[in-house]
Amino acid sequence: MYIGPQLSEFIGNCRIVEDEFALKALLCDITPSIGCEQFALVSHVDLVGPPREATIIMNYHEGWVERSLLSNYYIDDPVHAASTRTVTAFLWSLIPSMISLTQRQLRILDEARPFGLVEGLTVPVHSPGEYRGTCSFGGRGPIELTAQLLGAVQVIGMFAFEAARRIQCKRWGLATGNDRVPTLTPRQLDCIALVACGKTDREIGIILELSHHTVRDYVEDAMRRYDVFKRTELVARCLFDGQICYRSFCRS
Repeated sequence: MYIGPQLSEFIGNCRIVEDEFALKALLCDITPSIGCEQFALVSHVDLVGPPREATIIMNYHEGWVERSLLSNYYIDDPVHAASTRTVTAFLWSLIPSMISLTQRQLRILDEARPFGLVEGLTVPVHSPGEYRGTCSFGGRGPIELTAQLLGAVQVIGMFAFEAARRIQCKRWGLATGNDRVPTLTPRQLDCIALVACGKTDREIGIILELSHHTVRDYVEDAMRRYDVFKRTELVARCLFDGQICYRSFCRS
């Protein structure tokens, strides 16, 4: 397997870049090779009043950015909505086949076109315990999504977002990776998934063939590790951190 010199250089630079300005310059340099002119590397947050640790790096047309913020388009962004349905890069023209678009979302796509965002590619970024994000590239012309381009865009998006994440964590002294998420045992996670289903300790004990005292101890220990005082908060934190997922409830 071979990665070309331009992509290799981009990856290497992403690993050492120190600030958003340098990262933006890297994205400005690599974007034309994708066949696009504009890009947006963003966390899915309130863009009018974003959290300090959120990532917002883009060169979208100022007129479109202003319109998006004034109209709160980021709340209903169809690209962001579609990004929750996949983990690989996708063409904007395929969004109607990925989600059911509202009239407002159709209007957003139409109004973006005069600003040079006719077609594009978006790479979803899902990191447990952090904001969802995307790395998008847009342009005026059609894009032929070859296997080579799909792979290149996926790599660019992932390394760019990881670089932005590293910069923000360093700036604000945030924990990363395993430092942030408490370690829970498989049995604790089984119990928490059943708590999320509304089961009592006795019911969980019957399902898992444990005593209700053991179930209570598992759950209370998990609460201590998360430093929370309510079971609902424990479930929410475990969902947010990716320790359990909604499919866990179905299996339970």
